[in-house]
Amino acid sequence: MRGAAYPHVIGEADTMDLVLAGRSIARYGDGEFKMAEGNSIKSQDGHPVLALRLREILHRSGECLVGIPNIHSATPKAVFWSQFLQRSRLLADRQYVSAFISRPDSAPWIDTPAYWAKVSALWAGRDITLVRGSSKSLTAEVLVDAGAGHVTEVLAPRQHAWAAYDDLLERIGTPERALLCLGPTATVLAVDLCARGVHAIDFGHGGMFWKKHQRGDPMHVSPADKKLS
Repeated sequence: MRGAAYPHVIGEADTMDLVLAGRSIARYGDGEFKMAEGNSIKSQDGHPVLALRLREILHRSGECLVGIPNIHSATPKAVFWSQFLQRSRLLADRQYVSAFISRPDSAPWIDTPAYWAKVSALWAGRDITLVRGSSKSLTAEVLVDAGAGHVTEVLAPRQHAWAAYDDLLERIGTPERALLCLGPTATVLAVDLCARGVHAIDFGHGGMFWKKHQRGDPMHVSPADKKLS
């Protein structure tokens, strides 16, 4: 168990390069840290098994990368993220990558043509399985319009998806690549799918920001975004 020091985190560009090279990634944001401590969040009721898995993955994740907030970066949301320095006690003495790969609101330096080209390479010309609970982030239509090949959607409950975890895992199967947009449930799915040989990418709100990029909208979460189903 770590002491008070928050660990060094591999930056966003290098993290994305690792993912494009075939590494799976599970990501932690404020919600996943809260749930690891046994709390509930708006989209997911607390559950002891989910909390246990989220704590374990921070220490042991097999071949799956684990992304955590890149707090020591020049993030404009430093005041918000500084409150999570105390979560260092949940972390292990291991290498973490950046959870900000899908959050240009926390890492505005990734909002470049070169970086968005890397994002689109996640699906361009590929057959993809998309696991989602809402249309807030990616959808099959968005992926096809952005150049993906065939897209298989696995729809999950919009809220409290953990209750359907075993069913989701069975329905997903073992595709070559899976994009996961399903909150804390996606964090655990990424690790379990990776162990089955799937290239699993916990992408969170990345699709929402991809759509903003396509429209030329500002890279922040608006009140209207929070109301999207």
